[in-house]
Amino acid sequence: MKRSSVVSRASGVLRTLGLTQSEERIYYMLLPRDGTTVAEIAKHLALSPGSSQRVLSALERKGLVTHSPEQIPRYSAVPPDIAVEVLIARRQTDLHHARAAMAKLRDSIDSKRKGRRAQERVVEILPPQTVAHMFFQFIRSAQSEVLCLERMPTVVSSIDRPHDSVLDCLARGVRCRSITDNALLNLPGTLNRLRIATAAGEQYRISPSLPSKLLVVDRRLAIIPLHSAQPDGLVLLVRSSSLLDALCEMFEMYWRAAAPFIAGEAIITPADALDSHPANADALLSLLASGMNDKAIEHELAMSRRTLARRIFELTKRLGASTRFQAGWLAAQAMHQQDLSPSRE
Repeated sequence: MKRSSVVSRASGVLRTLGLTQSEERIYYMLLPRDGTTVAEIAKHLALSPGSSQRVLSALERKGLVTHSPEQIPRYSAVPPDIAVEVLIARRQTDLHHARAAMAKLRDSIDSKRKGRRAQERVVEILPPQTVAHMFFQFIRSAQSEVLCLERMPTVVSSIDRPHDSVLDCLARGVRCRSITDNALLNLPGTLNRLRIATAAGEQYRISPSLPSKLLVVDRRLAIIPLHSAQPDGLVLLVRSSSLLDALCEMFEMYWRAAAPFIAGEAIITPADALDSHPANADALLSLLASGMNDKAIEHELAMSRRTLARRIFELTKRLGASTRFQAGWLAAQAMHQQDLSPSRE
């Protein structure tokens, strides 16, 4: 590998560890040399002797340069493997001091708030512009759990894949559970998003009706629209309180009542209901259980209206159901039992 390429890669590392561009230039110049005077450095890099001396002094304070005890000192670079350890240790010390300073600032603020905790606001009204920037930051801050209710109307222009912040959360091991209003399933792209998120580890359930949108992060804060019919209206920010506990309990009530969304898995059906067309049977059962309408199912399964009607008739007959609604209910119950089985814990 060419030296210029190596230097280019190392440059980013040294810059991250706190070196300036001038410090990098002089350090790289000194590396292959045994000892160099200030005058030689200044001439080689077209710098003034004063500027060269100031940069050398900074490098020496950072532990990257040493000089000889001669009357006209000669400067040498500390080997890179040692230099990087020195820089890392220095950065860790700086971070430790920063952490301590922030802790003191927190304690100072807390002490000023003593005596008025009872009056501290647990609910704030936020403008929609603020929430638009904060929504995914809330998700990124999650450490253990994210709960979500999603319903119409939607303000997202594209709903065919999960946001990167959600996928990052799942990759970090955060438990994410969402309940989707079944009206959203009829929007093109929603099923694809649910399948991608489910494959990444998110748990979805489908409800026939949800009262509002809701996002809860780590059961310490929540955001909920002030008016459900106004997607771009004011939003409530709720911090840890009995109100937040009630919102979490509301989520759990809807979660228990909702039908699991299972994508790409075989569904346990009574008496193996559909022996023919097994792949379509699994998909159809899942969509019926979710409450999706016929037009959306036709599009999703690429079926004609007549074919879909025939398949639903076969399904209801083999499940022992008397109506389409009952067939969907039986399928939802079967999926719910599978979702609660030990193998899915």
